[in-house]
Amino acid sequence: MKRIGCAKGMRRAAALALALVLTMPALPGMVAAQSGSNWASFVSVTDLTGNAPLQPSQPLIAGHAYNVTMKVTVPFTQNSSHFTATLGGVLLGYQGQLFWYVKTPHYPGYNASSSTPGSRTITFTQVAGTLVVSTIFQVPLSITLYTSMPQNFTRHITFSNLTLVSVSVTGGSPPTTAQVGQLSDSVEDQTIQTYLDTYQAKSTLISSGQIDPAYSSIVNGILAQAQALYLSGLPAQGTSLLQTLNPASFPAPPSTTTSTGLLVGIVVAAIVIILLAVMVVRGRGKRGFSEGIVAEVQKELALLEVTAAKYDKALADRLQALRNRLGEAD
Repeated sequence: MKRIGCAKGMRRAAALALALVLTMPALPGMVAAQSGSNWASFVSVTDLTGNAPLQPSQPLIAGHAYNVTMKVTVPFTQNSSHFTATLGGVLLGYQGQLFWYVKTPHYPGYNASSSTPGSRTITFTQVAGTLVVSTIFQVPLSITLYTSMPQNFTRHITFSNLTLVSVSVTGGSPPTTAQVGQLSDSVEDQTIQTYLDTYQAKSTLISSGQIDPAYSSIVNGILAQAQALYLSGLPAQGTSLLQTLNPASFPAPPSTTTSTGLLVGIVVAAIVIILLAVMVVRGRGKRGFSEGIVAEVQKELALLEVTAAKYDKALADRLQALRNRLGEAD
């Protein structure tokens, strides 16, 4: 998930401003932002909570504070106009810090005496050149949490394209405003990141030789089920399921005389899937949502039945009985 510079709304607003210029030339000083332009760009992003710089591909973390340094490139001078940088509406202040810090005080459009760095919006005169500013804020902890009422069922969902800063130009007579820049990023929470890190590690167990390929159907089934839980907004449950993929639980493939190791793996996988399904059903939100989870679990149990049937018919029958009972429980 990469940071984006120019949003669709910005392009529409800028195009509208240009159209007004072309169709109403008699209005002096009309805002003339070019369609598709983006004055704002990232310079750096530092996680103040984690005390570490972020790479362009890294998302923000809910509850963390950040120092974002941005560059505003003003393409032309229009003394009758001014532009503003505004902090995203959901972002919070951080430990009494100012919102804005001007890094290039020599920029001709900056007036220190009239500047308002403690406000969410800071204003500059539109003068051609480059302005560099930093903004400090905190991301709300609850921004990735979605609760279904009245069951009070909470899910963790990545927040995509959160607006961090928008840049707008105002001028003309009568005054008009056009957005000419925007910085956005995605937001995850610690629960989501823990799942993604765990999934990345567990998905390589077979390719790295830590688990024998003979267990591919079991491992891939658990990975698929964990991913289904994650995509349903249940990353914590997905992580719990992934933790069952312990190489020590998957001994060398069985010979023609013994299948104990494989059967143990099948039983462990079945028990874990059943427990996760019960957990979800008991804490379910909407009925359609829980029925979808149960259907996925039943599908995984059916796959385990096929594997078990190759070694132990009684075990396969038992798995089928568990699958049927799960359907009755919902």
